[in-house]
Amino acid sequence: MKMFVNDLTVIDSSILDTQRGIIGESWIVDLVLEGDLNQQSMVLDFGQVKKQIKHLIDVLVDHRLVIPSLHSSIIHGEENQGVWVRNMHSADSMCHVHGPKEAFCFIACEEVTPQSVANYLEQKILPELPNNIVGLNLALRSEAIDEPFYQYSHGLKKHDGNCQRIAHGHRSRIRIFKDGKLDRDLQTTWASRWNDIYLITEEDVVNKESLSVAAQEVCNAATICTSYTSPQGLFELVLPRKRAEIMPTDTTVECIAEYVANLLAIDNPSSHIEVHAFEGVGKGAMASVSPNRGTE
Repeated sequence: MKMFVNDLTVIDSSILDTQRGIIGESWIVDLVLEGDLNQQSMVLDFGQVKKQIKHLIDVLVDHRLVIPSLHSSIIHGEENQGVWVRNMHSADSMCHVHGPKEAFCFIACEEVTPQSVANYLEQKILPELPNNIVGLNLALRSEAIDEPFYQYSHGLKKHDGNCQRIAHGHRSRIRIFKDGKLDRDLQTTWASRWNDIYLITEEDVVNKESLSVAAQEVCNAATICTSYTSPQGLFELVLPRKRAEIMPTDTTVECIAEYVANLLAIDNPSSHIEVHAFEGVGKGAMASVSPNRGTE
């Protein structure tokens, strides 16, 4: 007997792509369970599926940097009671990330794909399920988006949950309205500007000397460094300057929407601007600026 659950959860993580660098991803998870009926005449109660399997997915990969540990361009080590990971494929994709081990997910593969992540999760989760279940199939898929979108990564040091991890991200729509009409040109411009971007809070930009020894090894004039300490520990990130945008505020989706709206209002002073910034799938924030009023 098989049972299925579609849209079980959304994994919001970043992946380390050796050619593109750190990429924000949002994957919708569908699952199929196979097994004998239990004493309740079920393979597994739907409530338990949502509680147990979603929890395991959250613990194993959600809000982590997912790393293909078998790729020759990636090295890693331990320092300052944490783990560091470095991609040395090219100057354009180089990055160095430091954080507690819980901020990373190492998968024994050469490329992180929806299938490699699904295989990893199946191997980890199936042994945790009741004995009557003999098969687990997970399918990870991207949201079908028919309008401009971008993939961004960030870290929220003030967050009391896993959003504080410095390298997690989202695949997100952006909708921009100018005088009440959806403006595809402005959407496209921002989607291009923030393609594979890392968003940094200005106060978290640091100089080379404040970083750990391993991070300092890759710092140069073409890189930017960011670091902070939050409840989960010390986080550091070094990456090419051209892969980052510095915001004067935190990088929550609320601040992102406000940031984009304010910049667009400068370029369009006589227009009403409204920005719908998404954080992954089906959630986000809205901000608007009127010609004679501030941000709303």
